[in-house]
Amino acid sequence: MKLYNTLAIIFTACFILIACKKEETKITPVCDGSSPTYESFVQGLIASKCASCHDYSTYAKLSVVINNGQFKSQVLDNQTMPQGSNLSESELNKLQCWVENNYPEN
Repeated sequence: MKLYNTLAIIFTACFILIACKKEETKITPVCDGSSPTYESFVQGLIASKCASCHDYSTYAKLSVVINNGQFKSQVLDNQTMPQGSNLSESELNKLQCWVENNYPEN
């Protein structure tokens, strides 16, 4: 029983530390004035950061998560995607512009 309690405390502490660290590294994206499109910027970023887990190889495939709000929520608001690979402030800012310009394809 003592081992179980000790493991539970260690797990809880690790979870809290990880959650706090993620919050500290969160960036508030601000459009940098650029006009990125799916073809000029987003497609390459997705190929390098997302393709190992998701098939967003076409704009039509990505449109599903754009239209249901998951893209903005997970990538910009919560910054939970891409997993294991943080986006730079510059990348987030360009994605913010892409969103503000209604996700242009080309």
